[in-house]
Amino acid sequence: MKYLQLYINVLTAFHKQFYKNEDITSIYFGGGTPSLLPVEFIDKILNFINANFNVVSNAEITLEANPKTININKAIGYKSVGINRLSIGVQSLINADLRTLGRIHNAHDALMCVYEMSSIFPNISIDLIYNRPGQTLENWEQELSMALELPIKHISLYELIIEDSTYIKNLIDKGFLEQPSMSEEFFNKTIEITKIRGFEQYEVSNFAIDSTYYSRHNLSYWNYKDYYGVGAGAHSRVHNEFNQKCAISQCADIHTWCEWAKEPIFEVETLSDNDVYVERLLMGLRTKFGINCNNFDMGILLEHDFERKIWYLKQNDYILSKGNYIVLTHEGLLRLNSVLRYLVS
Repeated sequence: MKYLQLYINVLTAFHKQFYKNEDITSIYFGGGTPSLLPVEFIDKILNFINANFNVVSNAEITLEANPKTININKAIGYKSVGINRLSIGVQSLINADLRTLGRIHNAHDALMCVYEMSSIFPNISIDLIYNRPGQTLENWEQELSMALELPIKHISLYELIIEDSTYIKNLIDKGFLEQPSMSEEFFNKTIEITKIRGFEQYEVSNFAIDSTYYSRHNLSYWNYKDYYGVGAGAHSRVHNEFNQKCAISQCADIHTWCEWAKEPIFEVETLSDNDVYVERLLMGLRTKFGINCNNFDMGILLEHDFERKIWYLKQNDYILSKGNYIVLTHEGLLRLNSVLRYLVS
């Protein structure tokens, strides 16, 4: 556990420089495959956090897991040290597609993992990816319906993004896979099926059986709350002593990060009013709750001609006003990226 002290060093630096005795409502072990970590590692990190930060009694403490990297005994161990929510990276229930996505598990592994873990953790979330190469709407409806019958409380459903220089992009370019092209149809079908199955969409890609099971950790991002990120490539958003929002990034290269974390000194970027405006929009408009316009600097709203743009978006049924809040309609969510570009231009 050579990394343990490095993580504690970074947590200590955050505590010393930024922590203002605020309540910690969620802790999330994610990125990479944290279910490869021994229970003792998770235990020591949580013990340090509990001893030095005000962690609320009902804090949501999540661990990401892949179906082939966790078993019953390990899960029992994680629960015994404080993990109370498990997020399982299922990704697909189709074996051929799992191979294309580069996953080491198959559909049977994923199904068995969810059933086994649900006997230990009452709060289970899974991830699926849709609009995969060659996938039809009918196939997606069957797959999603099967997933929603599993003993889960939450599901994250992401459209596949084809990035350059990836294995999937290479197969598409060579004609071995079909380029996905029905984004809007898949999104509409996803909303339809989740609603029929009793799951509430509370964010563009996230669904829960009720508000009790919204991801509190992710809601802190979307509501633009402060958070501390620890690890190679981690990002943080915190307020400094002048109550200014700041961004902190840690280097992504693991070897460089390990050297830095021996005596961590943060490179802090103070965000401008315009930065905060853009980030609040990027985060808040993803959710069913929308954005409180009173949180914006009036000068920035005038600079971006905000009132006129909101009027235009309302006229096109992309946005609704609810008091001081603006919320995207279904049509607005379909055009989320275009709406965001319009508002920040």
